[in-house]
Amino acid sequence: MKNIIAYCRSGFEKDCAAELSDLAASKGFYGYAKLEANSGYVVFCFEQEDAGESLIQQLNFNRIIFARQIIAANDLLSLEQGGRVESLLEAARELPLAEDICIETADTNEAKSLSGLIKKLDKPLREGWKRSGVLRKKAVGVRHHVFMLDGQSAYLGVSYAACRSEFPMGIRRLRFPAAGPSRSTLKLEEAFLQFVPQQTLQDDLIEGMTAVDLGAAPGGWTYQFVKRGIHVIAVDNGPMQKELMSTGLVQHEKADGFKFEPPQTVDWLVCDMVERPVKVADLMANWLARGFTRRAVFNLKLPMKKRYQEVSLCLANMEALLKKSKVRYEYQVKHLYHDREEVTVCVMVK
Repeated sequence: MKNIIAYCRSGFEKDCAAELSDLAASKGFYGYAKLEANSGYVVFCFEQEDAGESLIQQLNFNRIIFARQIIAANDLLSLEQGGRVESLLEAARELPLAEDICIETADTNEAKSLSGLIKKLDKPLREGWKRSGVLRKKAVGVRHHVFMLDGQSAYLGVSYAACRSEFPMGIRRLRFPAAGPSRSTLKLEEAFLQFVPQQTLQDDLIEGMTAVDLGAAPGGWTYQFVKRGIHVIAVDNGPMQKELMSTGLVQHEKADGFKFEPPQTVDWLVCDMVERPVKVADLMANWLARGFTRRAVFNLKLPMKKRYQEVSLCLANMEALLKKSKVRYEYQVKHLYHDREEVTVCVMVK
């Protein structure tokens, strides 16, 4: 397959395309992006016939910033009313066998009008895939994707477990907790679910740990620690939610988040301050380099233009300081569903 389809937040198509271009070039693949503003997806085209599959199998999904989902696909299919299932099934026979199929659209208001058609197609598509032998339980980790553009056209592609989101359209939908101080709590909850592997939760997020929340008020991110029994130093001149303070797990420090230093090394540092992204990234790198924290999750608020370039600069500066300080670490970065004009970075010291 000579194309990659990347789903992204509407309005971030140029950033997604710029990132894909760099990722492809870093692996020795060259091509060009096709995109429409506010469409919610990017098509990246290669000359090599199998470049799409080869590339996505070499990527780390949690290091791809702007793509919510990424699939390898052939060219756009034309679908006639009454023959959509047959056309898709015929094309599917040219793909690797899969264990599942997912029918999706872009995350835009225009694409929502296709929800009725998708529900109508879901059952006959699955039945057709099973009868034809295209779906096989032994095809572990391979998934087919039907990405509908409208009622007459779709991309048919494939994803691999090592580099994809497990959620339809790449969207992890979370319910806002009744006790949550602000909706920003969903950003940190999604970050934990995205970046902290299930098998390491018992080591990385356990009762009795300590955390610092810079720019904490009213406590949306602090809440995610408190509900896990983790002690938090909440740093902010603004007021914290009374319910959080009554738990006995929160120490409120009315101080400047850029000047505060912890009395001892903490397990987690989190930060969602509205500030220039380079300034925030430098602060986080400084905490990690000085051994103030073992883990950090922070948001970088992005400018209106050249957002990918800004994130790249922030990460490069962070890596340079940590390398200079001889800190061994791993980082992940993602434009999460509950983010808006920002991306979330997670760094763990080894």
